Amino acid sequence: MSQLLSKKIIAWYQKHKRSLPWRTHRNAKDRDYKVLISEFMLQQTKVSTVIPYFNKFYKKFPNISSLAKARITSVLKQWEGLGYYRRARNLHLTSKILNKDFDSSLPADINQLKNLPGIGDYTASAIMAIAKNKSFIGIDGNVKRVLSRIFAIQQNKDFIKNIEKKIITMKVSKNCSDLMQGIMEIGALLCSPKKPDCQKCPIQKYCKFSFRPNAEIIPSRKIKEKYFYAFFIEKKNQILFSYNKSFNFLKEMINLPLVEIEKNHSLTKITKTLFDKFEIKNTPLKKINYNISNFKMIITIVYLKNNLKFNNQNFFWIDKKKIKQKILSVLTKKLIEASN
Repeated sequence: MSQLLSKKIIAWYQKHKRSLPWRTHRNAKDRDYKVLISEFMLQQTKVSTVIPYFNKFYKKFPNISSLAKARITSVLKQWEGLGYYRRARNLHLTSKILNKDFDSSLPADINQLKNLPGIGDYTASAIMAIAKNKSFIGIDGNVKRVLSRIFAIQQNKDFIKNIEKKIITMKVSKNCSDLMQGIMEIGALLCSPKKPDCQKCPIQKYCKFSFRPNAEIIPSRKIKEKYFYAFFIEKKNQILFSYNKSFNFLKEMINLPLVEIEKNHSLTKITKTLFDKFEIKNTPLKKINYNISNFKMIITIVYLKNNLKFNNQNFFWIDKKKIKQKILSVLTKKLIEASN
């Protein structure tokens, strides 16, 4: 039955697949490059969000060679707003290796792919399937959901092993790329987490989930909340920024001075950890929420008067007119907008 499912998924995908910019290419190298960019960008990011960033990035760096020769500051500027900047750094490092050692192409060996910066099991399998048309199926959230529903695989300690066993039975010798993308496309367009459109699904009559649609086989993950203070300080036409090395998702990015706190921590005590001298403005504190992949940030913006004193080498003033020239994270933009 698994081979029958694969054939139906492939046929459905070839007829109903979305027109996405990384699905058209000029030649094999262009295909490799587009798949590489898209797989890095799509890590923890929705397709609709990625499309305009992909188009802008590809226009600036049209091939692996141009990306490899670019400065990292230029790469990060094109990535600005997409978040998770480690992906951009890893993509840049990978392009340098590909340009030097693989004639600006992707290797067709999965172990060589896994040795490249930022490429793990899923991304390597996805590249092997989509770019190289090899018999691989990467296991992402969509694949987990679709296959667990089709075969009624329960969420337990053997969940991934059982998914992998079913994948082995579904593998095909031809149209491997279409099979993997077809499973992901069904997950994205039809087999949604809460309200799957089973009536339009090409494999509904074989799917064990469709006969009990109220069952949630994969439980939703509870998002952990973390609390922060962000400090907003103005001096004439300048704003105080910092390079915060405490948080990986903001590494080497400028941001308002930011510190993680306990839920009910003392504002004065926390502020003393950053500034030797300060005065808190009697301004209503603002709160904003910001979602990271595995937790939710609840940030309170604290306003300080500019008669402060600090000895932190990571703090510096930037003229308001020059802020746009800097590489800003989405979080930084959101905090500045909320502060003003």
